[in-house]
Amino acid sequence: MARPNLNSRSRDMIISLGVLLVPILLIVWFFTSNPEAKPEPVDVRDKLARAEAESPYPVLRATNLPDGWVPVRVAWAKAGSPWLDDKPADSNIWLLGYLGPDGIYYGIQQSDSAADVVERATRQGKPTGEEIQAAGRTWQGYESLDGRTRSLVSRQEGVTSVVSADTSGDAVRAFAETLTTG
Repeated sequence: MARPNLNSRSRDMIISLGVLLVPILLIVWFFTSNPEAKPEPVDVRDKLARAEAESPYPVLRATNLPDGWVPVRVAWAKAGSPWLDDKPADSNIWLLGYLGPDGIYYGIQQSDSAADVVERATRQGKPTGEEIQAAGRTWQGYESLDGRTRSLVSRQEGVTSVVSADTSGDAVRAFAETLTTG
């Protein structure tokens, strides 16, 4: 009868641990690796053409943006039509959002009813007292209560336009200067 070999017990234990650890490490790696999410660009042309045809006001959009800017959100609804939350829109609403090369979302929102568009788009922002000229309009600066979101608000001929982003006021101003209509 053969005597038990003490070295084989240690070797068998190490092999068993390796057999168990390899699949465990592969499973952990697979479920914890997060590939970098790339923003899905949206085609603005169709909604923009529809908004320009149906809107009673000139629709804003950014032009001549440098490389790296991606349009990621676009929406248009006539008053009474379903809006993003599937509820009827209380006014004619235009929304266009871009993701900047810095990864920050810059939004443009326009409405012919100022009821809550300023409060919603500026994240309950308060006026800063700043006033600038950009895109042929006069804009008032706003800052959200938490100080994170900077916005520019323009009220012109019954239309309220808001440009906002979670970035510096200078960056929002620079973005507003790229805006044009038709």
